[in-house]
Amino acid sequence: CLELRLGDTMDSEFDRKVAANVPTGVPGRGQTPQKQHFMAAVPRIDGLSSDTDLAEATQALATEVARHWQQPGAPAVRLLPREFPAQQLPPGDRFPRRGVSFALDEDNLEPVFVDFEQDPFFLIFGESESGKSNLLKLLIRRLAERYDGDACKLFVVDNRRSLLGVTPPSHLAEYVPMSNQMQHHMDALAELMQRRTPTADVTPEQLRDRSWWQGPTVYVVIDDFDLVATSSGNPLAGLTELLPFARDVGVRFIIARSTAGAGRAGYEAFMQRLKELGAQGVVLSGDTAEGDLLGGVRPRSMPPGRGVFVSRRRGKPLVQVGLAEDGDQR
Repeated sequence: CLELRLGDTMDSEFDRKVAANVPTGVPGRGQTPQKQHFMAAVPRIDGLSSDTDLAEATQALATEVARHWQQPGAPAVRLLPREFPAQQLPPGDRFPRRGVSFALDEDNLEPVFVDFEQDPFFLIFGESESGKSNLLKLLIRRLAERYDGDACKLFVVDNRRSLLGVTPPSHLAEYVPMSNQMQHHMDALAELMQRRTPTADVTPEQLRDRSWWQGPTVYVVIDDFDLVATSSGNPLAGLTELLPFARDVGVRFIIARSTAGAGRAGYEAFMQRLKELGAQGVVLSGDTAEGDLLGGVRPRSMPPGRGVFVSRRRGKPLVQVGLAEDGDQR
């Protein structure tokens, strides 16, 4: 560990007095853990000491060293691809106990899974063209692969028509192209959740197996949530108090919204309750000024489809979402 010149010598990990004597205007000067000064060499072997064209000079140095090195070299650094087709990921029914795959992680370049049986809430934040709708398309298709139409029904709210025709007819419970048509559907969903809520006569075995109700698992998929929950109201408000029971009564929520204004809108009752209940999700590219959006993660500028996966089980790895359709990373 070495320490270069610091803006504030009080931050020195080694010796504040030595840090104060590190001269200004001399790049590469600093101190060692033994409190001695050092001068770093410029990483080039062309006889120059300038930092002009340093990137090219460093590459030339690495090439020359590699040419003379006779032993096995270090493994190449594996990086996330800028984009890749989702067909390279395991299909939805390949690993049923792990859930459905939707991305590659940065750590091992291995598939990332989301298990809606364990975590019923999935939130997606991102700016325009960051990949929100693509991720929704991919999750819908993975769910249709994972379950048959009798076990899984999707309720799709799609103000911008970006999900039109994505859900197979066998799995589609309702397609709502305008959020002002949602209210009676959400009222019906609230009634369903109340009917499925366990009563006092449900046995421990039934609670464990979730066998006290019959019917499909319902997935509520909402694109552009910022067009649904507005200053005039939120059609999902009546479901807020029922959210703690969603996992047990077979209701899941997959919600995407723009990062623009998401920091302030995070205090809306329905969204806030989802976060309090441990919602997982992906924070895609967006404006850092929006602040923490999910699990302490702030958005930042990233390529389309790149984001931070917020999960209680996996932490917060950087991931690249697969392309549901070639060239359609929106």
